[in-house]
Amino acid sequence: MKSKTIGLLAGITIVGILLAVFANRDPSTPIPQSGQLVFPDLMAVVNDVNEVVIQTKEQTITLVRGEQNWVVKEKASYPADVEKVKQAIVGLTDLRIHEPKTKNPNLYERLGLQDTDQEGSPAKMVTVKTADNPETAKLVVGNQKPAKGSPQMSDIYVRKPDDPQTWLVVGNLPLETVPGEWLDKEVIALTTKRVRQVTVTHPKGETLHLSKANPEDLDFHLDSIPDGFKASSQFNVNNVVGTLVQLELEDVKPQTEVDFVATPGVAAVLETFDGLRLHVHTTKQDEKVLAKFSAEFDATLIQASEPEPKPEDSPKADGEETEKDNKDTDVKPPKKESLLNKPKEVQKEVEALNQRVKNWAYVLPSFRVENFSKLKKDLISKE
Repeated sequence: MKSKTIGLLAGITIVGILLAVFANRDPSTPIPQSGQLVFPDLMAVVNDVNEVVIQTKEQTITLVRGEQNWVVKEKASYPADVEKVKQAIVGLTDLRIHEPKTKNPNLYERLGLQDTDQEGSPAKMVTVKTADNPETAKLVVGNQKPAKGSPQMSDIYVRKPDDPQTWLVVGNLPLETVPGEWLDKEVIALTTKRVRQVTVTHPKGETLHLSKANPEDLDFHLDSIPDGFKASSQFNVNNVVGTLVQLELEDVKPQTEVDFVATPGVAAVLETFDGLRLHVHTTKQDEKVLAKFSAEFDATLIQASEPEPKPEDSPKADGEETEKDNKDTDVKPPKKESLLNKPKEVQKEVEALNQRVKNWAYVLPSFRVENFSKLKKDLISKE
């Protein structure tokens, strides 16, 4: 058969399918056009959304808007990653129809659009709620892939639960199916330059102490190195501190579910030049390392900054002109940005940190724990 004939038949087949799709629709129902929003009324109430529910065959994830933030209900209402929640809601709002697909339930499996309670179904049911409407938007989301000609967008197969019609839509709709992936991952976020010293204590009593003299110093020094030995890797020494100042969780549990007394793990104390003291205590449970945190402000830790000399304080020889004397205008040099926070800022930081971490035990990535749990023998070698 000639290619031209094949193309003609294919065209007739496609037209037939489309006619069949539209023929089965309620005549009174307007046919959505390509480019139309899947939920044209959602934008008007987007700021009123107070709950997002994502259901899969395995589990349900409930994101609830609280007075101060979003929380993950299945994780004891721990704070959610607000940006991820926002992306999901905005993603639903911006979904646009590309073209209709099958209405035959027997073909849903090809698009990943089976009912979420069917065995092996990869579909996700997402429901957006407001105080006035528990089903402000509801959609079954199936397979998706990068959109042709627009890699930053996705082609997504969807259908509404009360409508057999399926659609290929275009947009961005990231929907994590694991509750932990919706958590706000940040636990500790400090800058290394603020840190004066770190003390790590192991369960058997061995202590590791690292410090530096000034915020501007790049490297930390390992104290009490035995004679004939040296730090084997400055990177590894610095990494003990670098890991502690930037910690993210893998999971979280209420602290009441974890016993930090029976099997204590590594403990660390981090102190900054501007008055912050951070305490970290770890333990192991079910082959996972969990940590609890607390912070305090100690004014005795503050390193006094040396005042910069004023131009008039600098003596000049007879007949010597200053740079200012040689200029018609006084151009001030750019002000040097401080590496440290002011006492009031640190006190607020401590208060906010304690408010966030109190009553929680954090599952930390194992490689992170290994980084700050080094023994001295792991950091030194013979000269």
